[in-house]
Amino acid sequence: MSDSGSSENKENPEIVSAKELSAVLSKDSRAVRELQSKLSNLGSSRSTVGRQLRDIGSELRVLVPKISGLKSARDKETAAVKELKVKREEANNEVRALSPEVKKALDAKEAAVSSLSKSKGKSGTQVEASSTGPRRQRSPWGKSASQLYSEMEALEMKIITEAMPFSREQDIMKVIKEKRKQLEAVKAFSDAMKSHRELFSKFSELRRQSYAFHAELQKHAADSQRFHEEMLKLIPRIKELRQRRKSLVGQFGSVKHEYAAADASLQEKLHEISDVKGKLDTIAEARKKAEVEQKELFLTEKLKSGKKLTAMDLMMLQDK
Repeated sequence: MSDSGSSENKENPEIVSAKELSAVLSKDSRAVRELQSKLSNLGSSRSTVGRQLRDIGSELRVLVPKISGLKSARDKETAAVKELKVKREEANNEVRALSPEVKKALDAKEAAVSSLSKSKGKSGTQVEASSTGPRRQRSPWGKSASQLYSEMEALEMKIITEAMPFSREQDIMKVIKEKRKQLEAVKAFSDAMKSHRELFSKFSELRRQSYAFHAELQKHAADSQRFHEEMLKLIPRIKELRQRRKSLVGQFGSVKHEYAAADASLQEKLHEISDVKGKLDTIAEARKKAEVEQKELFLTEKLKSGKKLTAMDLMMLQDK
């Protein structure tokens, strides 16, 4: 019995190994819990970053087409402005080119008015004119060119068909001559009025077109500026979102890498724990087997020595 007790007090290598393995198991178990907690936190961080990236992507999918549409609208209005500037300049060039002709026609009309006024003498003809636009013609002497021509024909017929003194014929010839001058003045005045009226009408139409082109140009320029300003308001936000996305992508990559490393460490620790548990199970089985063998040896020696077996000894034999 003393030898048996002495052997139990000695440090069994298997017991030492079991203690070491238990310590390793305890340490690895703590490491597993820490890694699982770390993975949980990293998973939450990864989900948060992923959600933020999705939100940024959603906003950019709205803003980018919007700014593209504004740019297209602005460029369209700018193109219209350029086209209208060309048309306005063409109209202005025609106005400038036509101005001398209008002035010339106005001078010709003024000369015709002056000539008509001088030739009215005896008849008191009234002619109204305005220097600012097409003149309103009043028929000289209250008569048109056709009326004057008819009167001339009547006087000529009178000379042919009627017998009259020579002096009377001379008087009528003077009247015919005067009416011929009047007719020429009326025709000159009428031609001058017509020419001036046509040129001034063309001049006015070109000026109207120029003003219309300018007004339309101003409208397109205002729209172009409005689209441009709306686009400028969105650009900083898009830049901000893209910079934020770039930062989050880097952050997401770091979290993903850290998560993968932690998960690999966890799998390694779980594998180690499985190995340690296997070894502990093997040691436990070996220890149990050794205890049984030791009991058998103890009982065998007791029987050989002729000692009486106790109830406990019998139970041990029965268990075996």
